[in-house]
Amino acid sequence: MTRIVADLGNSRLKWGLVDLDGRLASTVALPTHDPTTWAYAWDAWGLGELETAWSIASVNPPLADRVGRFLEGRGVRQIRWYRSASDVPVRHELDHPEKTGADRALAVVGALAIQLGRGPGLVVSCGTAVTVERISAEGVWQGGAIAPGLGPMARALHLLTAQLPEVAPTEAPNSFGRSTIPALEAGVFWGVVGAIRELLTRQAEGLKPLPWVLWTGGDAATFAPWISASPSSSVIPHLVLEGLSRKDSGLGTQDPAGQALPYVADPGAS
Repeated sequence: MTRIVADLGNSRLKWGLVDLDGRLASTVALPTHDPTTWAYAWDAWGLGELETAWSIASVNPPLADRVGRFLEGRGVRQIRWYRSASDVPVRHELDHPEKTGADRALAVVGALAIQLGRGPGLVVSCGTAVTVERISAEGVWQGGAIAPGLGPMARALHLLTAQLPEVAPTEAPNSFGRSTIPALEAGVFWGVVGAIRELLTRQAEGLKPLPWVLWTGGDAATFAPWISASPSSSVIPHLVLEGLSRKDSGLGTQDPAGQALPYVADPGAS
């Protein structure tokens, strides 16, 4: 049985092939709006010739509905869904895990597996949203913060004003601009950097020793070099997939009774 893990986000669909040791062997990032690319990846990986079992985290119910139909149409019968933090076996202090994203919980699981109990830590995910999660020295997820990422911040300025264009900086701009577009790029980029830096500083308060920091998400490599938060800081591109893939995390493709969990479409999905 070949294990595949998947992370269904708001802007990308990520797949990972898991080896026999429970480690990611290869990954691919696909657009959420184009199923033809999913079919291409399916064929490129030769999945039609294999019996596969999927573990999938989703924060996007409409996309989960489409991906579920895509997989079932290709004969996949073993699909285990993680739709909220309450589905993920991780120690936490959350008030409402059933209303918290499974991706955040799985990023914490992946971080804990990589760090192997090396003290407290902070997990920064840079995607459509930016999240910063706080983990105690005992390995307990204490909660986190959610802020807009580059895309939503730039889009909000464009949509909620009469004349500001939408910008999409892909690298660090100058801190000021002599015209509207570079000024917007400066404000959006360094505004996100400032928000992350402040959250890391405040969440690190009371954590001893100095917490390690793991970065993940599509924009992680862009932001991490500009934020000096910890000497033990590193970028792990697919931390959610790492969390899903770990055999020692208690995650897998079956429920506690050992029965494969079928895909159930969200009634509100379209």
